[in-house]
Amino acid sequence: MILPVSVLLLIISVPLTGGRLSRLANIEIRWISAILAALALQIWVTTIPTDPTLGTVVHFLSYALGIWFIWVNRKVPGLVVTSSGGAMNLAAIAANGGVMPMSPEAMELAGMTHIGDHFVNSGAVEGARLAWLGDVFAIPASWPLSNVFSIGDVVLVVGVGVMLHRLSRQRDLPEQPPLTTNAVEPAEA
Repeated sequence: MILPVSVLLLIISVPLTGGRLSRLANIEIRWISAILAALALQIWVTTIPTDPTLGTVVHFLSYALGIWFIWVNRKVPGLVVTSSGGAMNLAAIAANGGVMPMSPEAMELAGMTHIGDHFVNSGAVEGARLAWLGDVFAIPASWPLSNVFSIGDVVLVVGVGVMLHRLSRQRDLPEQPPLTTNAVEPAEA
């Protein structure tokens, strides 16, 4: 829940800092259905108890859709930073069999426990590989929106912020006057 709230706060910050959200409508985004499907799959595997094998497949499928979306929109400002955060998360997830490793300290601070035998997108992984890319940061359980998050999540949110603020400030370039030479016109008599 922390990522959607962060993005919402970034959207709110655009007009507060002089940007215009209406300028985002002029940006050509291709294959928006791919990223919407990826987000829907992420919501599914993170909120609905799912068989571990099916959850892992769906989790990787959501990343495949995200990669496709990034590739076809790679020229959008800020998307490279955003995709770097996603790549960090994918690396940690792939290295740990489809689960984002969560540090025990972050898990405890956020007041989280693993209960049940269903798929978890983030959990304690014994002998985690690339553990430093995992969910090692936490918002304490006593705070609103307590949760764990990774450096990849931070980079992803920064990328969204860069993208929103750069695109909301772009102006259509005015037409340039024709090039002139420095030749001096003859004076009228």
